[in-house]
Amino acid sequence: MIGVKGIKDRYLMEDHLENKWWVGPTLQANGSILRRLITEYPLLGYFVLSYVASWIFFGPFVYLWRVVLDRSFEPWLLVFFPGAYGPTIAALLMIYALEGKRGIKQLLAKLLIWRAPWMWYLGVILVPIVLLMLAIGLSDFRETALAMFMPGSLLAAIPLYLLIALPFGPLGEELGWRGFALPRLQARFSPLVSSLILGVAWTFWHTPMFWFPGAAIPSFLEISLFSVLLYLAQITAEAILFTVVFNYTRGSVLIAIVFHLTFNASKNILFSALPEPSSAHQLEIYIWGIILMWILALVSVFFLSRRRVVSSQVGA
Repeated sequence: MIGVKGIKDRYLMEDHLENKWWVGPTLQANGSILRRLITEYPLLGYFVLSYVASWIFFGPFVYLWRVVLDRSFEPWLLVFFPGAYGPTIAALLMIYALEGKRGIKQLLAKLLIWRAPWMWYLGVILVPIVLLMLAIGLSDFRETALAMFMPGSLLAAIPLYLLIALPFGPLGEELGWRGFALPRLQARFSPLVSSLILGVAWTFWHTPMFWFPGAAIPSFLEISLFSVLLYLAQITAEAILFTVVFNYTRGSVLIAIVFHLTFNASKNILFSALPEPSSAHQLEIYIWGIILMWILALVSVFFLSRRRVVSSQVGA
């Protein structure tokens, strides 16, 4: 699916894996126990390290926010910020332990892969916005949205929310999730299965943020099994779409960052030009958005799996 053959061939030829999906280069007998674990279980080690590197910041951040009485005083953002880079920090540490400086250079090179058909740039910019607009159109909020839409508000909102969103999820996560983890998963599994695995890991990496309204679970929902399952469905659908884009842009982390940015910013940008929906309307829009994402994800997997992807630069 989605042209996995080229990805598999490259990884197997370069001996990045043995006969198990989590196994990396074989460690010499005199290696340390820690290095043995890192080398023999690089993906497991990566996910654990990502969680630890982020949660040591996310945990205090959520605690401070919940106990500080004056929530307009926001020094806790300084505690949150390093945690957003946990996936990237973990990827750099794992690559250095596995492959040294050469691996670091190969991983960072994925940030420079910018040559791709224009339709992919157009897609990663427009798809999140179009999905949200369709979700609004399918909801009972559509008449209010059409009657009270204020296009002038978008001019100020677009640069503002893009600037706010960029330093957090997009820059902090993509070098890890897509740059490090996804190619290694696809060396063993199909892109669909790889996306499902990564979607679960990506979802629960946000766990401490479940208790911070709007940081993961939408602010109009209380934390519950229902809201966590909705969020899992959302992130897993996004993971499939990210895999499609990643494979068809020759492993470009740069384009994945743009896609992540538009997903994170599109809601704030679009709703800046609309009256605030009720909680019931927001939930309806959210559910429609998830359904539409899954439809697009599965259609993309079905049609794009028939074409072979050139994936010569997904090696690190």
